[in-house]
Amino acid sequence: MKKETKGRREVTEMESGEFLERLKRDVIGHPALTHPFLTRFGDGDVTEEGVRTFAVQYYRHVRVSRLYLAALIANCADDEPLQLALAEILFDEYGHLNPDETHPALYRRFLLALGLAEEEWEAPETLPEIQLYVSAHRELSSSPDIRLGLGALGPASEWPVPPIYARLGEGIKRATDLTDSDIEIFNSHVTMDVEHARIMMEAIAPYAADEGGRRRVREGTMRSLDARSVMLDGLYRAVYGEPAPLSRPGTLQAGG
Repeated sequence: MKKETKGRREVTEMESGEFLERLKRDVIGHPALTHPFLTRFGDGDVTEEGVRTFAVQYYRHVRVSRLYLAALIANCADDEPLQLALAEILFDEYGHLNPDETHPALYRRFLLALGLAEEEWEAPETLPEIQLYVSAHRELSSSPDIRLGLGALGPASEWPVPPIYARLGEGIKRATDLTDSDIEIFNSHVTMDVEHARIMMEAIAPYAADEGGRRRVREGTMRSLDARSVMLDGLYRAVYGEPAPLSRPGTLQAGG
């Protein structure tokens, strides 16, 4: 009986692992990672004013992104190992409890380095596409079915962010005279989120042990990535003053 139970567990772990590998390929191939905004902005084809427009609007996402993790933790019920895994990531997001090193604080350093004052980054209205992204992630992370939130905050967030942030950082440095220290918020995610991805995938694996779980994790992942595509559409329109062209595959690869 013990051998039989162990065998079933090994099969389940293998199925979860295979599912996550397939899901990773789908994530890396999603249009959100090949979006024209990332191509054009990353090439430095943007004015300093365009960088400021991007910076102000993207802050509306950055300053609330930690709250999605907090909402997901609140939904974990009695799964203490999952709570701990999510709390470890949240601890990093909060700068290890140093108020000057939280991710919003690092981002505000970037805003200040661009010569923006607080009233300048707070006054403009939030783009509707970014508001849609925020609303979608509030809904996914607070859903009673935590598998949706795990998909949105795991595969859809931790895998894409390193290459996306590497591209954003490249574009900012090409278009401005900012230093690596000024754009630490982007550089730190390139390395940090690799470890976050490992933590999240181990935490998700038990929830992808059956077909129903895999379907819900994938749904949360794709809904999150679709919302990211919409957000990038809005950023393209705001920065370049025209609608985003259709995405072309292959403009951004995993790993930067």
